[in-house]
Amino acid sequence: MRLKPEALFSLAIIGAAAWALLATLDWPINTALYPRVIGVPLLLLAVVEFVLSLKGVPAETGQQTMDFALSVDVEPRVAVQRTITIFVWIGGFFLAIVLLGFAVSIPLFVFAYLKGQAKERWLLTLVLVGLAWFIFDALFVDLLHLPFSQGLLFRLLR
Repeated sequence: MRLKPEALFSLAIIGAAAWALLATLDWPINTALYPRVIGVPLLLLAVVEFVLSLKGVPAETGQQTMDFALSVDVEPRVAVQRTITIFVWIGGFFLAIVLLGFAVSIPLFVFAYLKGQAKERWLLTLVLVGLAWFIFDALFVDLLHLPFSQGLLFRLLR
């Protein structure tokens, strides 16, 4: 029996979700809460999708499909330039998380993006940076008590 690509993709998602759940078995509940809250529904939905793809349940008929295009009036050169820009911002955010940790990187990234890329006014930038820091600190640190490690630079400077 040859599996359809949809079934193979569902199997890969099942494997990733199961691995994530198994990896958190020895973790303290505060640390494991977030991966488990995401992993359990992901695993269940992937199993349902896998079973449906094996049964060959057809998609509902009668639905009108539409052609989806992200940028029909943007030149390809501009689209490529924008794509590269956003990937650089995402890569910079990940690098900042590794080097500085989440607590410093989130407000720093919001500030850098709003002033550097979006060219926003100072007042709006500072309000949104403060809001991002407050929500992160209130939700993840104070309410959920999730431990966030310091960045690599802070650990090296000790």
